[in-house]
Amino acid sequence: MAKTPIYSSDNPDKDLSKQEVSKSEKPVKAGKAKETPKETEKKKPAAKKKKAETKQIQEQVPHETDTDEIEEKSPAKWKKPVIAILSTAAGIAAGIFIAMYAWENFVDNVKQVETSEAAEVERKFSASTWFSDYNAMKKTVTLYDNIHPFIYSLRGGRSNDGRLISIWGKTQTIERMKELRELNPKVKIIPTIFRWENKGEQISEAIGMNGRNDIRDKHIQIILSEIETYGYDGIDIDYEGMDCSKKEKFEEFIVLLSAELKKRKKLLSVAVHPKTPISRKRVYQKKCAGLSKPVTVDFKENWRGPMTHDYEFLARYADMFKIMAYELHPRKYYNPGPGPQAPTYWLKDIIKYARRKVPAEKLYMAIPTYGYDWALNCRSSIRAVYFDDAKRIMQYATMHQPTNMDEIYKENANGWTNLSKFMYIHKGLQYDDPSLWYKQGGCDRVAFFMNRKAFEAKMTVLRGFDLAGFSFWQLMSTNDPEINAYLKLLMNGKLPDVPRLDHELLDGIQDHSEPVGVLQLVKSAEPVPDKAGQ
Repeated sequence: MAKTPIYSSDNPDKDLSKQEVSKSEKPVKAGKAKETPKETEKKKPAAKKKKAETKQIQEQVPHETDTDEIEEKSPAKWKKPVIAILSTAAGIAAGIFIAMYAWENFVDNVKQVETSEAAEVERKFSASTWFSDYNAMKKTVTLYDNIHPFIYSLRGGRSNDGRLISIWGKTQTIERMKELRELNPKVKIIPTIFRWENKGEQISEAIGMNGRNDIRDKHIQIILSEIETYGYDGIDIDYEGMDCSKKEKFEEFIVLLSAELKKRKKLLSVAVHPKTPISRKRVYQKKCAGLSKPVTVDFKENWRGPMTHDYEFLARYADMFKIMAYELHPRKYYNPGPGPQAPTYWLKDIIKYARRKVPAEKLYMAIPTYGYDWALNCRSSIRAVYFDDAKRIMQYATMHQPTNMDEIYKENANGWTNLSKFMYIHKGLQYDDPSLWYKQGGCDRVAFFMNRKAFEAKMTVLRGFDLAGFSFWQLMSTNDPEINAYLKLLMNGKLPDVPRLDHELLDGIQDHSEPVGVLQLVKSAEPVPDKAGQ
């Protein structure tokens, strides 16, 4: 959707090896000096005399002492081998015990590693969010792997000078970065630079349009400076609504920015418009002024924004490829009129298209936490609806979940002109999204919103495919608090497995390296809504 920020002013360890003592340094035992033959001969009579005296003494000693003498001398004859055997046995037993203990520890460690790896595999479905509500982010930052502070935009309106403006001041940014990292040391903080093109605000020189590659290069250096100054983990580029003449210059900008970020081991996230596939027979080429080659239109959403976001090209350079899967029924009273922002059937179609172009390990689906409130039979303003708004409306409304538009319309179709002309869109569909039907100021109205039940239904679909993770627009204090409870279960691996849905993908969907061929050059019959100013 068009994200509208509120702007403000600028504000070695050395590895020591063991030393061995040389043989020459080891102490040497002193030996006895050898006797001469003469000395030996002199000692023989003395030795015989001493032997006779010893025998006489032994005959006079009682028997018990004789036994003691035997016991005293026996270790050299039979005790030493026994002791040696026992010692060896004890050593073997101790070795077996130690080995068993070590093996048990090894097995336990292996199990822990396997459990950890299994948990990591389960955790690969990452959680992320955009946010401008800092208090909401502080309370829930432990639930996310990466977060996008929605704080930056381009300086200038119809032209750019490469500089950024932020809704956070310098001191505030430093303090908040420190606080968020203390609350969740593992979280990746990747702030967003947002610009939606409209009559007063353009994305031009910042990506090198009008021959101003110098401003583009300056813009890149300023982005890198912000990352280094505040210790961000990367940057999220959210440049929306560009007409197709800017496609190639935007791609050049992304290639250059990606290269600089990789040098610094920082991440590049790119937010893109949603696209859904069309029949190959309807694929066509659209020529755009200033482009070296036409755009291959193999998707239904043939208005200016999606025309400029080439999934396959951008996915080569982005680390995180985030599809903004919302605004199916934008804040307009013309086609397609009232309805939910991200029904599950539409999410599946977006994934079917994206998986042709984007490696699964980079692909994130971003879903909404909001809805809209339309008047059905009068000309009244369309309002954004968050969970807190819905709770207030519930007091005097009829709620449907799931929502079957066909059935509701048949029972209450008196003068609902803002819906009647678009009923063909809802034919045969049932939405997980809740809706509130009520009267106010003489008008019949319908409000679609997001609660945990709807959020869980969408997440079940996303988890069923092989994706990197999800994000949403946006984290707010006014969201259903039960969504946070669900995310806590998800992050801790306490949710049951979901059915795999990869079989629902189109044939050859795994091969995202090959572009869809142009089989027939025809004009699309799809309507082209004007999203300017949204």
